[in-house]
Amino acid sequence: MTNELTFNTNSQFQSVTFDKDADSWYFVFTGKIAFNVSAFWRLLNDKQIHLVSIDHGHQFGLPKPVDLTQLLTDSLTGKTLLEIKVKQNTADLLLTLTDNFELEIFISSTGYETYNFSVDKKIYIGMGSGEIAVFDDI
Repeated sequence: MTNELTFNTNSQFQSVTFDKDADSWYFVFTGKIAFNVSAFWRLLNDKQIHLVSIDHGHQFGLPKPVDLTQLLTDSLTGKTLLEIKVKQNTADLLLTLTDNFELEIFISSTGYETYNFSVDKKIYIGMGSGEIAVFDDI
């Protein structure tokens, strides 16, 4: 069982990339805060679903496939990461940003690591079944 962890930050969004081969997302913020995510995530704005990871690359009858890398960059440029919360028991992540944006990252396996992030000179790994592993960042 994971205890809830909360980190207050003041880090600007820098970039997001998607690695198709690894099927993972990499979110970078100032202050050496970064998230590597191989799980389901969604971006909320004003508590409404704005973007969902599994939509990336799907066309949905649009003129071209959905490019979440561009849509995320457009949505998060100029935003500040205010808080990182690792939720108790599930270890799901909630990233709170300015302008009422939230990024939810969900543990999506009982056996595989779902995400890792670095903050405060430590690396946090979201393990299967909602556990967190913590290591010193080298």
